Amino acid sequence: MQRPGWFALLGRGDPLRGETRAAESRLLELSGGLAAIVAPRKSLPLLEAWREILLSQGARQVGLLAVSRREQAMDRGLAGRLAESPLVILAAEEADDLLELIAGTALAAALGEVHRRGGVVAAALEAAPLLGETAPLGSAARPRLRYGLGLLRGVAVEESFESAGAFHYLSEVVLGRPDLVGIGLERGSAVLVDFAGRAEVLAGRVSLLDASSAQTSPAAVHGLRVDVLGPHARFALPVFPE
Repeated sequence: MQRPGWFALLGRGDPLRGETRAAESRLLELSGGLAAIVAPRKSLPLLEAWREILLSQGARQVGLLAVSRREQAMDRGLAGRLAESPLVILAAEEADDLLELIAGTALAAALGEVHRRGGVVAAALEAAPLLGETAPLGSAARPRLRYGLGLLRGVAVEESFESAGAFHYLSEVVLGRPDLVGIGLERGSAVLVDFAGRAEVLAGRVSLLDASSAQTSPAAVHGLRVDVLGPHARFALPVFPE
């Protein structure tokens, strides 16, 4: 029986400036240089430039799937071809756009199939929160929660964690859902998670928030665990079998 693969979470970073280079190198190594990028159509110019960068780094083939309609994401033939890719990168400059297009579709189901077949499902730009069960979206000034794709069901991910108010926002999420581990991704950071929940920081600085033992009152929060990790640090995440 084939062993499942990996999930990769990339904090917001500009691939055209090399801010995601360390993670890209590892992901291409895992996939044998074969990749597909999925994003809303309006991001196509950025993705075409990104593809050229990946090819210059040694990628053998980089496909682009620019999604413009949910009907496109419902196409089972298209989803089946995507499921055969060793590496699929979800990318969005606005996460809500991508979530509206693919949540509950055949394309979203294909992402789970990529993982089950031993491939890598990655999320970059603003798409990292979408892999979790709960997706903290918006800014700290205007936060909102939505259901994510649920591929990493034990976590809630927030990118741009260096932003003002981001810690407070993610802590509120995990205090409300203490079964989830919060992952705060600072700009340029990246995390790789294997099928057993073993995770490694590939680049940048990553914060983990665990409220499973926290006690709250109107005046205070006690016992909220916060770990701040740098490159090569390893940690465990909860994994819920399908």
